[in-house]
Amino acid sequence: MRGKLIISLIAFILIIIGSGSAIYAMTVGEAKDREDKQVIKARERLESSLSPSDVKAEGIFRGEDAYAVFRFEKDGKAQRAFVPLDYGDIETRPVEDAISLETIAEDASAATGGRVISVKYGFDNRALVEVVTQNGSGYDYSYYTYQEGSLIKRLTIN
Repeated sequence: MRGKLIISLIAFILIIIGSGSAIYAMTVGEAKDREDKQVIKARERLESSLSPSDVKAEGIFRGEDAYAVFRFEKDGKAQRAFVPLDYGDIETRPVEDAISLETIAEDASAATGGRVISVKYGFDNRALVEVVTQNGSGYDYSYYTYQEGSLIKRLTIN
């Protein structure tokens, strides 16, 4: 009797683990796969139109429009490219012109008194930086201009 109970318990745990893995694969895993495919297509568009060297994917920014962000070198100068995931013009910015993301993150952490969780940059009608900090009661989402690092708006979610 005890042996059947133990086998049933182990089978139940395996079913729960298998179901959880399948749900994860169908939701999060599928979304990550779709995102990876979008980045590959955006990289191909960037390479075919600008012929850059040393291209590195830096992430995806989903503002009003979704962009893949790449860092590359062209004519010996470091640049960032914002490639729309749908269709649209590729925009580039010299890396030297922008305030460093570390400086913006430090400023956001000091202003909110929280720990920096993530720093992303991209476009939402203009170049911007999103900094997420965690404080004692929730999260602060701060948006800064990419070129100057000045605060645009801050949202607090408790």
